[in-house]
Amino acid sequence: MSLAKREYYGNPQNHFWPVIEALFGIDHSAHYGERTSRLAARRVAVWDVIAQCSREGSGDDRIADARPNPLAALLERHSNIRHVGFNGGTAYAKARALTPDIFALPKIHCERLPSTSPRHARMRLADKIEAWRRIKDWVRTE
Repeated sequence: MSLAKREYYGNPQNHFWPVIEALFGIDHSAHYGERTSRLAARRVAVWDVIAQCSREGSGDDRIADARPNPLAALLERHSNIRHVGFNGGTAYAKARALTPDIFALPKIHCERLPSTSPRHARMRLADKIEAWRRIKDWVRTE
């Protein structure tokens, strides 16, 4: 659904945008461009670990032939970035496997956050919001 819409977290069942709304007051039903602009204005960026892959279905567990986005280069170009949060275990594991160099950078704190995916339904939205609250501290300290 996200691929078809060409939007990060385009599945309305995904909790990402409701979490962002709770933390930053960005209406999760606003136009996608407005949501991303307002999020960037709060010094939060969203980017995929994987630039290209093959996958049958929508589950991240079905990813094959993954090629990474150049995260290290992004962090070098934007030297003010100090924190990288990964949306769930798959993103974190793929980053560790595909771009292990970013985990060794002394100025970068990498952290796995609970997945906002509808597949991670065992965690309540309120608990996800609480766990993701730390990103507000990250943007305050940078």
